[in-house]
Amino acid sequence: MRLTLSAFLFALLSFASFARAGEVTSESPAQSAPVAASWKLSLAPLLASQGLDAASSYGKRELNPLLAGPQGQFGVSSVVIKVGVTSGLIGVEYLIVKAHPAAARFFTKINWAAAGVTAGIAAHNFTIH
Repeated sequence: MRLTLSAFLFALLSFASFARAGEVTSESPAQSAPVAASWKLSLAPLLASQGLDAASSYGKRELNPLLAGPQGQFGVSSVVIKVGVTSGLIGVEYLIVKAHPAAARFFTKINWAAAGVTAGIAAHNFTIH
C-alpha cells in the first residue's frame, strides 16, 4: 500500500509541473502543434518510468549515494529528490522548447530513450527481493 501511494504521489507531483505547459504560447497552434504535441506525449512514458523506478526501489538498498537515505535505503526523501530533479528537468525542457520549438524533436527522443532505460532499471529492481 505504501509503495503504491508513493508511486502515485510521484506521478501526481510530476504531472503538476507540466500540466499548464501548452496554455501559453506566442506561436499559432498550426506552427507548433505537431512537434510540441509529440514532446508533450513523450513526457507520459518518462514520468511513468520514473514512477515505476521509485516504486521498484522503495525500501531497498540504494546504490546512488545522492538518493540513499541514512541506512542506505531508498525512502521518502529519495522520492522527493527524484520528483524534484525530474520536475526541474521537465521545466528546463519546457523553457527551451518554448523559446526554440525545433528543439522539441530532440527532447522527444531524449525523453523516450530515458523512459526506456529507466523502465529497464525498474524491471530489474522488481526482480530483486
